[in-house]
Amino acid sequence: MRIARIFVLPLLGIALLAAPAAARVVRVEILTRSDIAGAFGNAGIYERITGRVYFAFDPNNPENRKIVDLDLAPRNSAGEVEAVSEFVMLRPKDLARSADLAVIDIVNRGGITTFIFNLGRNGAASPQSAEFYGDALLMKRGVTIVALAWQWDVPPGGSALHFQAPPAGSAERPITGLVRSDITIDSATISIPLGHSLAPTLAYPVADENDPSNVLTVRDDPVGPRTVVPRSEWRFARDSGGTVVSDPRWVYMSGGFAPGRIYEVVYRAKDPVVVGAGLAAVRDMMSYLKYDPSAVAHVRYGIGYGVSQTGRFIRHFLYQGFNTDEKGRVAFDGFFAHTAGAGRGSFNHRFAQPSRDAQPYSTFFYPTDVFPF
Repeated sequence: MRIARIFVLPLLGIALLAAPAAARVVRVEILTRSDIAGAFGNAGIYERITGRVYFAFDPNNPENRKIVDLDLAPRNSAGEVEAVSEFVMLRPKDLARSADLAVIDIVNRGGITTFIFNLGRNGAASPQSAEFYGDALLMKRGVTIVALAWQWDVPPGGSALHFQAPPAGSAERPITGLVRSDITIDSATISIPLGHSLAPTLAYPVADENDPSNVLTVRDDPVGPRTVVPRSEWRFARDSGGTVVSDPRWVYMSGGFAPGRIYEVVYRAKDPVVVGAGLAAVRDMMSYLKYDPSAVAHVRYGIGYGVSQTGRFIRHFLYQGFNTDEKGRVAFDGFFAHTAGAGRGSFNHRFAQPSRDAQPYSTFFYPTDVFPF
């Protein structure tokens, strides 16, 4: 094992770490840093770090040209496009006891997934307690774990990790496009969010609620005939305690939505983001940890881990060639795509909805199970 170099950070308050431009992690902002009670085998004491990672992507770099709409995003004074990820890191306090390996937990809809390796854990306990980590399989082996946000549409608040993706377009050059939202419910209601209900996630807002492109249909089978709902019977709004409030991310129908039916809203949306920047953020975080000796936890090897949605993210990441960073270096040394099947997902196109998957009773016909498998 080796001793890694690291900046000295205060245990309280906020610390900023400057990173060399090569890693394209501009800086890491430490928000909290604390020891986890007890010790974890030969790795000793672990510390839990939370914060934000600031990225800058060069739209002219060949490795970034695959990021859809990156060239349409606002740029900083250096001509780069910026993004920000929240993260949680677990690392040996004494880096001499590190396994020289980091696992990037590619979080699922903002939620940490590597807890699957912690048998017997008490999820209700404090994250600062050993009880919270159960048998701590990876930690007892000195592995650094980094849960990193990458998905733009995770709603604000709560314990989820969030990613601030760069916008595509500008006020001077706005971008609009058709977006599809299918909706299935278990109980009757009069208003439904347009985002994927599984998480739920944020939807793209409607550009003009009176646009003739906006259509609501209903059907009883995924491949059955659609019936158009008259425009006078629905609007972009939500019920708020008996009051109908205009909302560009919700749909309201006076007669109500019935369980067991498939509703589909196709509407002209605005304010797309550079969804594929999440792929580049995961890439560059791993490169930063591997190639910057002053990184928060400098390691020699890196593995990416994803469950279900983020296992598909891994397949998409590899299929589109994201494992080479801006300097032409290999980012990850391996991946573990868990319960993901052979699919990919909506991770790098305009108006992509990353949470959408393929289920027998919802989210029909989104680009998930696409050739080649």
